[in-house]
Amino acid sequence: MSNTQSPNELVFKVDETEGPRLDIYLSQKIDSISRSKIHRLIQNGEALVNSAVAKPSHRLKNDDVVTIHIPPPEPLEIVPEEMPLSILYEDEHYFALNKPSGIVVHPGAGNFEGTLVSGLVNYTNQLSSLGGVLRPGLVHRLDKNTTGVLIVAKNNEAHWKLGQQFASRKVYKEYRALVWGTPEPLQGIIEQPLGRSPADRKKFAVVGTGKFSRSRYEVLDSYSLISAVKVILETGRTHQIRVHLNYIGHPVVGDEVYGGKKRRFSMVEKRYYDLGKQVIARVGRQMLHAYCLRFKHPFSSKEIQIIAPLPDDFIRIEELLQNWDKSDGY
Repeated sequence: MSNTQSPNELVFKVDETEGPRLDIYLSQKIDSISRSKIHRLIQNGEALVNSAVAKPSHRLKNDDVVTIHIPPPEPLEIVPEEMPLSILYEDEHYFALNKPSGIVVHPGAGNFEGTLVSGLVNYTNQLSSLGGVLRPGLVHRLDKNTTGVLIVAKNNEAHWKLGQQFASRKVYKEYRALVWGTPEPLQGIIEQPLGRSPADRKKFAVVGTGKFSRSRYEVLDSYSLISAVKVILETGRTHQIRVHLNYIGHPVVGDEVYGGKKRRFSMVEKRYYDLGKQVIARVGRQMLHAYCLRFKHPFSSKEIQIIAPLPDDFIRIEELLQNWDKSDGY
């Protein structure tokens, strides 16, 4: 049981008999704050057990009273920045843009400049606030080096209503990817649970304790060494497509994190090795593109479909592959 004595102070009365650690107990009670931050707050004397300062490892007893003070966040300000935005769709509730490669969608701690959010704030002052100060208008997100459709909400009601569709998997999300090799069968379903990698907490992996994740794929074109693939996301886990495709042995071309760099073609015959080197020399990112979003407009009930044309780097690589196949690699 807990009660709030002030906007930044929480009080809990322990009703457990197993003697949990203080840091673990508080991280379970306050799921909006990371365990590492809670650990730091305890070390800084912001947590008391029965009115006394305690260590993170302190073992709690039944009926202990735990008080934690959570300092208010430092004031944050997104500075508007002029940047070119390729607007694909806009109405009074939403707009969608074709996100370019190489730009982070929203700022992180201590880094408030040069993100797409700064461009959004410069574009309009009509952005929902449900995502907080750092994520105004953002109903979903894309990785820094993933291109394609990104939809933004202009007000909180619009944000909440479309967010519910994302959460209930009612939004159609189609991606295009260039992958190493040719998946077999040529179309199928990848249904593997995803979670933090035990070996590297910055990465995600297929893990038995992970969240249910499901991707549908279809090979659209198969070239020497590389295939163009359509992927439909049925769930929306972080890095889902990249991890799933790597899991079946066909990582996204150019993906440094999930197996898509040179080592994927180092054992093939020389002429394909030369092709692989040419491809890698022409790409500076994972070749993944959010091609299409389709949803029922929450206010008009009209079906909205937004398509972002394939980016230039995709087109150049496919032209290279087509020309290579026509000449048989010579």
